[in-house]
Amino acid sequence: MSADQIAFHVNYASVDSSEGVDPTPIAAELLRKERVLAASRVFDGDEAVFLIPVTESGHVVALDDDDRLRFDLSALDLQRLFQTAALTLHLGLTDDALEEVDQELDEQYGAAFEQLDDPAAASEDLAGFGMLDADDDDIDFELAPVRVAEFSRRGPWGARITAQVTGVDVDYLEDGTWSLYRYATDQPHMALSGGRADEPIIELNLPQHGDAWVEVTAGGRTGMFWPNIERLTRPVLDIEAIGVPESADVYRRMLLEADGTTEELQGLNLGDAVDVAAATRACAPEALGGTQGELDRVRAFVAAFGVPDALITAGVAEQTTGRRFTPRGWPRTVADLAIAGIGEVTALTRRERPLPRAARFVRERPTIGAAISAAELAAGIAASRARSPLLRGLGVLLIVDAIIDMVIWARRVLKR
Repeated sequence: MSADQIAFHVNYASVDSSEGVDPTPIAAELLRKERVLAASRVFDGDEAVFLIPVTESGHVVALDDDDRLRFDLSALDLQRLFQTAALTLHLGLTDDALEEVDQELDEQYGAAFEQLDDPAAASEDLAGFGMLDADDDDIDFELAPVRVAEFSRRGPWGARITAQVTGVDVDYLEDGTWSLYRYATDQPHMALSGGRADEPIIELNLPQHGDAWVEVTAGGRTGMFWPNIERLTRPVLDIEAIGVPESADVYRRMLLEADGTTEELQGLNLGDAVDVAAATRACAPEALGGTQGELDRVRAFVAAFGVPDALITAGVAEQTTGRRFTPRGWPRTVADLAIAGIGEVTALTRRERPLPRAARFVRERPTIGAAISAAELAAGIAASRARSPLLRGLGVLLIVDAIIDMVIWARRVLKR
């Protein structure tokens, strides 16, 4: 067995019927008859989707009568088998196979393709290919807001800025060294990070329609995950009935790794920060031991990063209680960040370090903070009267800083 035969790609192939009926039963039977290591997904009312392994040379991975891997069925031959059953198999092919398909299409439909090269003729038919008419004023492009839950080690500072950037209210909750930012938006955005201490940032997106997806950011990289995309995927063949363990293992691994979850997680280099086995199980097909239920799969995936269950529950709930931040304009946002102090911008895992603890101690005792600012002001006035230009400049900076600190302390006292 050559190396190019062992290497294969799992292709997401669509099957449709000219009669408009669900082609899944017939397609599955065809694949089962050829003993292709394939899997089926739920019919969406338009077309059926199958996972079909194809080698780089354009051959489908299947089993022979002895349950050993065989590679003598080409992708084009498989497509022809579907055609005899009045079905159309749309299968992503390798470059060599695509060239062969292009040659056949050119022979059969070359004249039609030449007609499409005419811009005037083609423009009249664009709507037939799903393109929108630019003159249609009745098209509504309003997007439904997506509920977003961001789990990380960040303090409230990011919630303030996220509210200002997105223009929506952001709810903030804490549980131990984890925090939750929760909001709804229809605008593109990105997770804000103050450094590695805030990571990983796990952004759960819950759209009103369609599957939830998760974006995980760490070390300057972002991985995309869809826990429910393979939920209802079912193997066409009975894995347990395959007599050769190596063949059964290839089939099982193919289905478990079809969505690339494990590879994507490894690319983030999270180490012990994620339970890879638990995350993979949350994304695996239910028929192969994956987590059961749409919402439970999403929860299990987020939990694999160590996020507390209470925060996950709050993140997926319709309503969330907690501290709320609203858009207030950038000048007010910057002022609020200054008034909040170092404790707000410190990662939750570092709050017990000496500097944050000292800042928290002074913040809880405004008189001590005011006394420190007064001493700083006095030192600045004294330095500003020195002969040295360097000391005078330093004195001016101390005076300005002391005045700002006094204003901040005054605001803090008024807010108590």
